[in-house]
Amino acid sequence: MKLKSLLLLLLLAAQAPWVYSWSNHTLISHDLLQALPEVRDAAPVEVESIEAFLMATESDLAVFLDEQEQQLRNSLWHYAPRPDSLRFIANGDAQSVRQRFTQAIRINPNSKLALYVQLLPGEARDGMPIAASDVRTLTDPVHLEEVQLIQLTEGRRVAPLDVVTTANDEPDHGLDIGLFTDSNTDYGLEYGFGAQPFGNPALPYGTQAPFHMGFYHEPKIIYAAGGFLKRTYPEYRILLFKQLAEFAFAQGHDYWGWRFMGWGLHYVGDFSNPYHVTPLPGASTLDILIPGVLGVIGLPSAQQKATQLTSNRHTALEDFQQEVMDRAYIAHQTSPLISALVPPETSVPFTNEQVIGLIAKTAYDKAEQVDRVLQQAMPAKFINDSAIEYSDLGVKSQLPDIVLQESGLEAYQRMETVVADLLGDFAQYGTAYVRSILSQPRR
Repeated sequence: MKLKSLLLLLLLAAQAPWVYSWSNHTLISHDLLQALPEVRDAAPVEVESIEAFLMATESDLAVFLDEQEQQLRNSLWHYAPRPDSLRFIANGDAQSVRQRFTQAIRINPNSKLALYVQLLPGEARDGMPIAASDVRTLTDPVHLEEVQLIQLTEGRRVAPLDVVTTANDEPDHGLDIGLFTDSNTDYGLEYGFGAQPFGNPALPYGTQAPFHMGFYHEPKIIYAAGGFLKRTYPEYRILLFKQLAEFAFAQGHDYWGWRFMGWGLHYVGDFSNPYHVTPLPGASTLDILIPGVLGVIGLPSAQQKATQLTSNRHTALEDFQQEVMDRAYIAHQTSPLISALVPPETSVPFTNEQVIGLIAKTAYDKAEQVDRVLQQAMPAKFINDSAIEYSDLGVKSQLPDIVLQESGLEAYQRMETVVADLLGDFAQYGTAYVRSILSQPRR
């Protein structure tokens, strides 16, 4: 088997157990957005179904999407052009408008796109509940079973803060599922993305990996051995939904302006996590290539060890983040992780070039440090033992307590500090993203 094939297997296995970034994106977006006066104090907006929005803007939307596609083809890094057969054509047919739109922006056509608000852990409000199965296409993410979901109705008014915070978790509810030719879906055969470059196509949720991970800063030898790493699409999603938000606001459809903003902000959040911008955080070029070489000569144990350790560390990092934040919200207490989400007093204005050159690069540069802190602070059996599958241990709900008890207060605080630092990056770049959208002309 060639080295390229072994490298693909290495990265596929390393990413197989997880494709989410931060667990429950409402946790990392709410306090950031609430601290922005332009979001917190924005007037309530009228709830509108996706079909109503599309029919009201159909002609202008067709022109906009054509112009946007040309811009994306000219500017994005290794973009997979949208097939011309998927162009959004304005024909006045309300029955088909949703399908025409979902295929034009190449998201899962089975996405629920329900009207609802997703609350924080421990938060409760009056309202008609909506089942998790009515807002997601798969049984994951499981955190939807643990928070209150409130159904909205067309014509009702809702706070923009609720719209954006809810929408920020939505891309993990199935928007990017099944989009490749080997995803065993009809639409995956039509969307133009080809075969899945990495991630595990055998796992339903694994098919979203190339839309939530972007490997833009690897050494040239890694790309030479695995050119498939260039086929990543978070940058596409960040700019696609930013421009859709600006279009919706300009058309006077503020509900969808805020909602598209939340969708795009999700991928900005993904890029604050080093495990979403480099395939094996903490690994040198040789660390990545040697397991592949050993696999070529029939010694796969190094490959298996590397992938298992990476998987365990990624999962432990996100479990720690979610549990610490869940506890703080439920107890109505603060936490360094929540405090890190306060927007900076000044932020660098957002530009399209920053997605790769600044946002992804910042997390990439911190990957080694994050890996080092994990090894120092987490119990060794969780992240340094390749014979153990961490997620099978069932320790997620007790993880902060275990770190404190077994590794000590200093180690616990190092974990808090490193996660807070990453969330602080999201606060900075997320603020710039939101303000860039809101700076555009609005009706």
